[in-house]
Amino acid sequence: MRVAICALLTAFILIPGAILGIAMGGLVNDTLPGNPTDPIKLALTVLSAFAGMFVGGAVWGWSISRITKAAADRRMAVAGGIGFALSAIVVTLPLGFLEDLFVEQQGGPQLPIHNVFTLLFTPGAAIIAGGCGAALGFGMRDWAMAGRLAWMCAITGGCAFLVVNLTLDGLGWRVGGPGAAARATMLTTALSGNLVAAMAGGAVIGWFARGWSRSSVG
Repeated sequence: MRVAICALLTAFILIPGAILGIAMGGLVNDTLPGNPTDPIKLALTVLSAFAGMFVGGAVWGWSISRITKAAADRRMAVAGGIGFALSAIVVTLPLGFLEDLFVEQQGGPQLPIHNVFTLLFTPGAAIIAGGCGAALGFGMRDWAMAGRLAWMCAITGGCAFLVVNLTLDGLGWRVGGPGAAARATMLTTALSGNLVAAMAGGAVIGWFARGWSRSSVG
């Protein structure tokens, strides 16, 4: 039961948290004058996105601590907020640059759009899942646990995203394929893939949380 609850909490808190962060960053970017690449404007946009994602990550970390009965509510909330926001920003910024380079500017290897999407977004999902898992371990002050959660969540989250991506592609929802714009296949695949990746990572956390207790953590 704990595994399922952790999986659901991870998906249905972090995904809205990501949306909140993106919305806040977009609002600041659209409101402030100047070029989006202006250093000050870019910094404020990134900080706004970080703040929104931090809120989602903090709520998630606190919720996981309550479900797992870990005696580190505040530490896990802060760690969850920083881990999620930082890993998401670290992935999002280069992802946007690389997507523009490969898709819009037709730079780099000439690959089909759906292949570019897979090569960029699958590692991105893995990095975010691994970063969130590691953050909870750090919040528990258990460095070995942080390492285990990092690689287990990364592998599980990345594989989950890849499975969803390939499944939707096989069902005709190919990113960049015929009718892709009308059906928003990129958005649908990215959202669905990250949702399942978050659930997979959360399930791993729930499984490893069997040994956590309020008596074992100060």
